[in-house]
Amino acid sequence: MRSRTENPCPRRAEVEILGVAFCGPCARQQEAYFAIGELTQQEEARDFRSESLAEALERMRRERAGSTDLNLDADTVVLA
Repeated sequence: MRSRTENPCPRRAEVEILGVAFCGPCARQQEAYFAIGELTQQEEARDFRSESLAEALERMRRERAGSTDLNLDADTVVLA
């Protein structure tokens, strides 16, 4: 995160999410936090017990991107 944090990231901002600037690695981390939050708040979260968190996050990333491509790069930053 760029500012107003105890330890701001020294890397150059590349992406803006909800009005906050992030470098690429921080943007991917923030995207993961959002996805985890969605998983824990959805009623369907019970259905995710049979799949790993990584698989669930990847599926959500593909859904947000509107893609069914199973080869979607896991490091691709997708912003909704």
